Amino acid sequence: MARRDAEDLLENWGRWVWQQTGVPRYVSPSLALMRDNVEMKGAPAPAITDDEAMLVDSIVARMWRRDEQMADCVRIYYCTGRTMHGVGVMLGISRLKARELLIAGRVYVEACLDTLQVA
Repeated sequence: MARRDAEDLLENWGRWVWQQTGVPRYVSPSLALMRDNVEMKGAPAPAITDDEAMLVDSIVARMWRRDEQMADCVRIYYCTGRTMHGVGVMLGISRLKARELLIAGRVYVEACLDTLQVA
C-alpha cells in the first residue's frame, strides 16, 4: 500500500463506512422524481480501497480495546461528520477533551500504519 496520511485515510474511511451502510435502502416515489429531475449533491465518494478501509476499520477496532472513549470519538467524528463540539455532546465530554482524544486517535492510527509499513 502506498504511503497515505492518517487524516486522509480516516476521512475517507468515514465516508466509506457511511456509504457501506446502504442508507437509504427505500427510495420514496417523490425522492425518485426529484432525483431524476433535479441535480442533487451528495457526500463525495470515498477515495479509499476496500482493503485500505478494512485496515483502518481494524485499527479503530484495536483502538477501542485499548481506549473506548478515544475510539468512539474517532468513529463518531469521522463517520458522522459531527463537529468536535457535537462529538463532545454525544459523549458527555468537553469540546477540548474531544479534540484531545481525536488527536490521540489520529496519532494511534498513524503509529499503526508506520508499524505496518516497516513490517
